[in-house]
Amino acid sequence: MIKRSSDYIYAVARVRANEVNLLSAADVEQLIAAEDYKAAMRKLADAGWGDVEGVTDYASYLEAYFAKTWNLLVEIMGDVHEFDLLLVKNDMQNLKAALKGIVSQHDAKDLYVQSTVYDTESILKAVDERAWKDLPEFMQEPAMEAYTVLTETGNGQLADAIIDKATLERMLYLATQTGSSTLKELAERMCATANIKTALRCANTGKSKDFMMRSLCDCKTISKDKLVETALEGAESVLNYLEDTEYKVGAEKFRESTSAFEKWCDDILMECVGKARYTAFGLDPLVAYYIARDAEIKTVRIILSAKTNNLPADVIRERVRALYV
Repeated sequence: MIKRSSDYIYAVARVRANEVNLLSAADVEQLIAAEDYKAAMRKLADAGWGDVEGVTDYASYLEAYFAKTWNLLVEIMGDVHEFDLLLVKNDMQNLKAALKGIVSQHDAKDLYVQSTVYDTESILKAVDERAWKDLPEFMQEPAMEAYTVLTETGNGQLADAIIDKATLERMLYLATQTGSSTLKELAERMCATANIKTALRCANTGKSKDFMMRSLCDCKTISKDKLVETALEGAESVLNYLEDTEYKVGAEKFRESTSAFEKWCDDILMECVGKARYTAFGLDPLVAYYIARDAEIKTVRIILSAKTNNLPADVIRERVRALYV
């Protein structure tokens, strides 16, 4: 049942109190300007990110830090199924890891992601036993199809594409079940940008029409058929098509650089939640806080990765994402 806006008063108040801890543009600039990785980590500690002294595996640290955001939402909301579309990608990532672990006969536990909709151990058990019907219904067909592709052809790219497409389709469906206009717009933009990325990647690698049709999902703001048609002609044809859509800027950014394009894909998601900053009630401020934390984590990951690779500050600035605050 869709809740009323007034049902979120307490949760919104808690989120507003936590928003003050989000990194500001000034904080990010200090991280970028830090002399090296250790100095950047000290800046994070100063910004309230806890004891990071001696942390060398920043990826695991950031994943654990982001999990705290989800734990907060669970605490203040109780029933968090309205966020399922933001988390289901983690379940599908774990499904991919489990399938590849079976085929390669390697333990894939290091690839599993925290904060999921479904119990991860149940998914792993179903995959391990090939008990596809024990998986959530929307996972069953793509899991079987991906498993068949992996075992019969060894085509890991196609197997990933099949599950990625199912993920996007699930997100679009879940968006229709919420009362949040922000979630609906987010799901549409996530799917559209994922389709654009896939079409461009397929164009550059010469993928077949069948591969692309099995990889792209249907969405409202951009034509799947047109993306496939143009991708068969090459990346430039895809970009020319984008210029006639609301994703025109994406074509400009891609021509500029792939990093500028990836940044644009993330930044247009932040645009969706920007107006929620001025919303006093309802689900949207909670969605905005989750997306804001996600963008913040991506920005910190980019900076720390750059620091470990000794990249100059100007290069880092070009890659950091737009922030909520």
